Amino acid sequence: MLRAGLFACILGALIPGTPAHADTTVDYQGLRITVPAGWPVHRLGHSSTECVRFDRHALYLGPAGENQLCPAHAVGRTEALHIEPLTDQTASLATGLLAGRPADRVAGLPAVTVRDPATREVRAAVPGAGVLITGSYGGDSRELDRVIGGIRRTAPQSAERRSGERGHWVTGPGFDTCTAPSLAAMRAWRGDFVAANIYIGGPARACSQERLTRGWVTAVRAMGWRLIPTYVGPQAPCTASRPRFSPGNAALAGQLSAVDAVNHAVALGLAPRTPLYMDLEAYGGGASCRQAVLTFVDSWSRGVRALEYTPGIYSSVASGIRDLGQAEGINKPTAIWFAHWNRKPDVWADRWMNEAWWPGHHRIKQYRGDHVERHGGVRLKIDSDAVDGDVD
Repeated sequence: MLRAGLFACILGALIPGTPAHADTTVDYQGLRITVPAGWPVHRLGHSSTECVRFDRHALYLGPAGENQLCPAHAVGRTEALHIEPLTDQTASLATGLLAGRPADRVAGLPAVTVRDPATREVRAAVPGAGVLITGSYGGDSRELDRVIGGIRRTAPQSAERRSGERGHWVTGPGFDTCTAPSLAAMRAWRGDFVAANIYIGGPARACSQERLTRGWVTAVRAMGWRLIPTYVGPQAPCTASRPRFSPGNAALAGQLSAVDAVNHAVALGLAPRTPLYMDLEAYGGGASCRQAVLTFVDSWSRGVRALEYTPGIYSSVASGIRDLGQAEGINKPTAIWFAHWNRKPDVWADRWMNEAWWPGHHRIKQYRGDHVERHGGVRLKIDSDAVDGDVD
């Protein structure tokens, strides 16, 4: 073994470009990561006791264990990398995302990235891959940047999404209900509706969603349903609903909501370009509240677009939609879903809506509130919608 090792070293010295040790390449959650020779690769889990350390070269894959066996004497920083699933907790890194630049890209995917020179750490939330990347470095970040910059995707986007064969708008009757119905109910109702809302996440989402999984989404798509993905984030400061954003944190709350909504969309198999509607319930209040709402929506719209999804807003026609329609100098959502319970299923002939606002196929109207309907022998409590707008 000694002679073989010596021969390899001599060969590497005599033949330029022949490495004595090859880099290590591994796959994780649709990403291909290549790290320098000599970096050990540790695969983690909640029951793992491996310590995630940034004082030595290593690649850690997966969530850190709950009971890590870490030495008390570990000190210092060098190049190391930890890649873990992007969860509600890991996505809500307020200090990082506050300084984030959503235009960054990792593996060709949009990423919210923050670099902290004080701790010599880089964090990148990559919703398209469903991962959070945390890297450390010593005196110089160039080696770490090279490793992160070398991450690639192992699977391309689906042909349907690349070719645009599935249009992102539809016209026809729709409904929304608080929790995802059973597949039997969706099958029974399909003959009378083209679109249905799903509440994909958010801190203000009121109903449990045991049925809302990637498998459920796949199954109802196969029935021909078009979906209206909705995120119930923090609400306006002048409402009774909780949680609420404030005038002081509206921009941060909008950005955090965008990242979390895209993370939930990815988990359900909703691909880039899918519209994501922020549920912003009716509010009153004065100029301060309206300005906070506009700041929040501006940040939400920029964040969702930067992550390659389509920003939308649900709100009352007499509060959120009115204020957005009249606003100037902000990033507005591409799609709107406005509530006006006048029982008139027409997205255009509405006295509150200027026809210059959101022209084209970008409108959904919720025209009737909470009531029970029966279709195909199945009863559901719903709101009724007229759809001529962006859907999945």
